[in-house]
Amino acid sequence: INAEYMGIFRVFLMEKVDESHFDCAKALVFLNKINEDPKQINLQQFHDICKYFTKLTGSMGALVSRGFQDIHTKCALLTEHMTKYADCKSISDIVDKEISLNLHILSGDNNGKLGYKKDDPNFLYESASRTILRLIWFLTLLTHLFKNIRTYQEETMEKIASKSYNDSIANFHTPVLRETIRTAFMTVPTKKDFLQIICGTSDFKVACDKIGNVLKPLAIFVAKLWKYFQEKKLTSLEQTQLNIKFNALSLSLIHI
Repeated sequence: INAEYMGIFRVFLMEKVDESHFDCAKALVFLNKINEDPKQINLQQFHDICKYFTKLTGSMGALVSRGFQDIHTKCALLTEHMTKYADCKSISDIVDKEISLNLHILSGDNNGKLGYKKDDPNFLYESASRTILRLIWFLTLLTHLFKNIRTYQEETMEKIASKSYNDSIANFHTPVLRETIRTAFMTVPTKKDFLQIICGTSDFKVACDKIGNVLKPLAIFVAKLWKYFQEKKLTSLEQTQLNIKFNALSLSLIHI
């Protein structure tokens, strides 16, 4: 096993396992905190939000959580980058650092094609910039999920989850992963049970109010992330046009 993967494995071993469920009230605290600064996006706070929001996949069942295991991996990889670049306190700090070193374009798979040899310490380097972009995808999916729960009140949780996935990031996953996640959505709890887990109530109106309280700052935050990556011309790291779709959506979400 190479050193890069061993480093990620060590992060998993070191991180405390938290089996608690996602809670809208706590998520709102995270989002309000990171939205306090209109200019900078604090790197530690971004990591903490992404890690906390992975609890949503756990609240949707074990199969869904496994289907999104890559998000846990990305959070662990970002932890490793934050340790390596301890002087970087914001997303712009770490992105600018990688750009200055020409490391932002490295995915771990394309390094050889870009001229890195196997004995180069960066041969398997997977950039923090790319990692952050993948986590933005995940947050975009959750924005769709929250919006669709409120919009499609008569639909089942399975259909809402599938629509949210299809409308956001499905096209950027491999066919095998898409099929895995869509199958996993067949096992999600009922909407009533899911709302009870994340909102502490199965009363649809009360739960929708709580979800709406999270949705607005989440949409503002994700739109801010996409705007920054557009300005830095980094959305092409994954060759995605997802940001264009999301920016139109975010404008309507912010005014909910």
